[in-house]
Amino acid sequence: MDKKNANMLSHFEKIISALSKNGLCGDFFQKAKISIAAASCFLETNQVQTVLFALLLNNFGEEPVSVMEMSDFLKCGRLQMLKYLDDLEALENKKLIASQKNRVNLPGFLNNDKSDFPKFSVPLAVIDAIRKGEIIKPKTYENLSPRDFFDCAAELFDAAEDGELALDSLIVEIFRLLEHSKHISFVKSLGAYDLCEGSVLILLIFCCSLLHNNDEILQMKDLAGVIGRGEANRTHRRFQSREHKLFVNELIEFDCRMGMADTEYYRLSEKAKDEFLADVDIKERARRQGKDIIHADTINIKKLHYGERISSRIRELIALLKEDNFTNIQNRLSESGMRTGFPCIFSGPPGTGKTETAYQIARETGRDIVLVNIAESKSMWFGESEKRIKAVFDRYKGMVNSGGLAPILLFNEADAILGKRQELTGPRSGPGQTENAIQNIILQELENLKGILIATTNLTINLDKAFERRFLYKIEFENPDLVSKKLIWQSNITAITDENAACLAAKFNFSGGQIENISRKCTIDFVLSGAAPSLERLIVLCEEEQLNKDTSFRIGFKV
Repeated sequence: MDKKNANMLSHFEKIISALSKNGLCGDFFQKAKISIAAASCFLETNQVQTVLFALLLNNFGEEPVSVMEMSDFLKCGRLQMLKYLDDLEALENKKLIASQKNRVNLPGFLNNDKSDFPKFSVPLAVIDAIRKGEIIKPKTYENLSPRDFFDCAAELFDAAEDGELALDSLIVEIFRLLEHSKHISFVKSLGAYDLCEGSVLILLIFCCSLLHNNDEILQMKDLAGVIGRGEANRTHRRFQSREHKLFVNELIEFDCRMGMADTEYYRLSEKAKDEFLADVDIKERARRQGKDIIHADTINIKKLHYGERISSRIRELIALLKEDNFTNIQNRLSESGMRTGFPCIFSGPPGTGKTETAYQIARETGRDIVLVNIAESKSMWFGESEKRIKAVFDRYKGMVNSGGLAPILLFNEADAILGKRQELTGPRSGPGQTENAIQNIILQELENLKGILIATTNLTINLDKAFERRFLYKIEFENPDLVSKKLIWQSNITAITDENAACLAAKFNFSGGQIENISRKCTIDFVLSGAAPSLERLIVLCEEEQLNKDTSFRIGFKV
């Protein structure tokens, strides 16, 4: 915090300190004259407006303040407060404070507070500006597009979850956003339902989760960070009993991924999507958002070198995944009553380019990648892992069905979930049952796949036969041959000579990944020394890269 900003906050503190002693009575304005003048200059407000703003600023993070509560703190009569309503309105027009009075004007909204008297608070954006010492530019919600509307709501929910915005302040901001967004389908659709503020908040959270996180299915614990654990628990009980307004109005429903209603997981109904998200391109947003989405146009070009056999298979796969070819092939398969999905498996030793090949295929065909984190798909809780895996496929299925270019579903290092199914006997029958259940789900999803799946694995010897049958394209990667190794050396270390590249290729049986490691060390050497590595230095780095050196020895007597 800079000195100027600290001084400004100090002025507001002095105003509040003087108010707390005598209110507006006596010589308050004289005692706080310097601080009021400084704050008035900063806010561009008159003296009374500055004092009222300081009072509301002092209450940030708490429940909005009513006119009657301000009257008590200022130690003035209710009639005297009527004189200050114009000043409050002026502050509101300058976007320095927000009023809750407009909530009752929203269509179909049931306000729990039956009082017609407004309550006021300072918006988060204004507080942040004062805290940072910046010029106050209050966030306005005028003329927002549907996309901007949900972006603003998501930012507010993130602030609440991070502890930057109290629930009461969140509600004020959300309903200020709603008041200025009556042209948005979400707000228009509220007119058909009698929803309290909590229900509106929860419904909006579900919509933002779908649009911004690609997360259509939520648990109540996902909402606790925003609405509080107690309210989340109460809502959970009413969801489970189907008594909640969102359930009664068929806007939220149980998730049925496992073939039955699951009272721990909830999702927006199709009815809610159709009504409340009518002006949003859900399909495109769902495709383009999410931390696990790797966009084709962000993948860097990387030249990969294989033997001719592997190169031929990869060129073939790239050709058939080009949009026009892929559509024609799928149509022909469908007309013949055949499955239209393309499940592929890339197998082979580590460092042979399996994952990078999947990335380059995505780049060349213009397809995004949906990257599956295997570790996150497993849970210590019984039954949870199966739900997570099913959710992965449900989400991907929605992306494919939405039209447009189908993304690639990438299971990287999938050994953990594609291994041989276990015998369900002994003390590990519980974990074995879970792993078998996961594999059964994947097998079924591979049967029904309509898009493109690529799984990479190092250990095909452990691959269950049932999986082997379901992968249409199987490409086995090998450590590069002599010619390929030389090319990999040259593509990774541009300064290397043909002779040195050939020497290293012949001397060390490295994978492409190992050669890349050595090239990174060369880059570090160059930054530190400014000199390109010699052949001798490259050989040293190669020897350091070899972890599995021949250190065998005989145990016993010397002979």
